Amino acid sequence: RNKGGKMTPKILQLITSLNIGGTEKFLLTVLENLKDKYDFSVGYLKERGQITDEIEKLGIPVIKFNFFSLVKYLKKNKPQIIHTHLYRANIMGRIAGKIAGTPRIISSQRSIDGWKKFYHIWLDKITSNYCNLLIANSQAAKNILTTREKIPSQKITVIYNGVELLEQMNSRTAERIFTVGYIGRLHKEKGVCLIPEIIRIVSEKNKNIKFLIYGDGPEKQNLELSIRNLKLENSVEFLGWQTNLKDVCSSIDILILPSEEESFPQAALEAMSSGIPVIASDVGGVSELVEHQKTGLLIKSKSPESFADAILSISQDHYCYHHFSENSKTKSSDFKIDKMIDSIDKIYESFLKK
Repeated sequence: RNKGGKMTPKILQLITSLNIGGTEKFLLTVLENLKDKYDFSVGYLKERGQITDEIEKLGIPVIKFNFFSLVKYLKKNKPQIIHTHLYRANIMGRIAGKIAGTPRIISSQRSIDGWKKFYHIWLDKITSNYCNLLIANSQAAKNILTTREKIPSQKITVIYNGVELLEQMNSRTAERIFTVGYIGRLHKEKGVCLIPEIIRIVSEKNKNIKFLIYGDGPEKQNLELSIRNLKLENSVEFLGWQTNLKDVCSSIDILILPSEEESFPQAALEAMSSGIPVIASDVGGVSELVEHQKTGLLIKSKSPESFADAILSISQDHYCYHHFSENSKTKSSDFKIDKMIDSIDKIYESFLKK
């Protein structure tokens, strides 16, 4: 494509899968905001996922690749930049980009990846030599790359996630039943196995607190089973993925995030922008966003009791709730989408000039 007689720079975005998650949403936001400036195409390796339709609606082609078709594509279409996201796409994209002679290779590190074995780490370290830049979404993610993967810190830049600031939705009224929400993948690393026990403890002390679970994933059946076994069906609803964030945020009063690992919690950022206090595990980059006793509470131990106590204490203290709510809105305004997009755009521009 050319615009006004000038060729639009071609950029291939490569990701492992296009299911709903923080990284996938980040990619969609970049595409929505920069599609008129760059000639994007998107490649994925595993699952097509729900985000694919959103990308195709923007008029951006989405292609499934294996290693060989990727190399062939890069040689034929000659994008100036390949930007990779998530572990598998990072490794494959760097090697394919190197073989195909793609001028610039950028990778994103957007999770802590505690599952990695020594050989995954070795592969990451070796192939990062083919990269011109790594973008981490938190200081915690950057620290992992410098200490565990031994990647030089000058090769890594931190760009925080952004959020569109919603008008204040969350006016807590005493009449409404108090609701606690979880938003995210139902996956072991998200600590969701703690949720049934948290609900049990809270329900014993206060029958009027309701729990709403937004999201889906491999742990869903286990969670539903535990909830039934504990006879807690009346206290909790499973609502799947919801696309309208405003509706979700207006339905909950506190967000819980019991993650075992977390690089930068997008769900927490989105909740805070609506003035929703967050109770979260103090892991990874969470404390770069959630401030203890200011915007919410950080839980040091992985115990359901600690989460339950925190929920009960915030739900009973209107002054404290209001204080956390106001501070959450203020804090989230540091993380605007425009700032994130502008940082990504500057990186693309600087690489295209070279």
